[in-house]
Amino acid sequence: MKKNLFIVSFCYHGLLGGDIIADDNAITYKTGKLTIPANLRNLEMKYTDIAGITEDRALFLPAVTIHMRSGESYKFVVFFARKRFCELLRSHGVM
Repeated sequence: MKKNLFIVSFCYHGLLGGDIIADDNAITYKTGKLTIPANLRNLEMKYTDIAGITEDRALFLPAVTIHMRSGESYKFVVFFARKRFCELLRSHGVM
């Protein structure tokens, strides 16, 4: 499968720019920002570990909150392609 790239901002003590790369097994948030913990700079979220998603807003921007089975949640502002991003997650069984 072709990898898909989404330009996002991670909602973590403000908006932190980065990318989400989607492949057959997972989505991975990548950023070079040093102001966030190292474990969040290259955050891999396997489709099987995602409990669900919620489409919402961060301030006035279109956002998606990813709810993990472990209880953690990650909110991302998805620029330009929120609908396509949600459709991709749903195509991998994420509701």
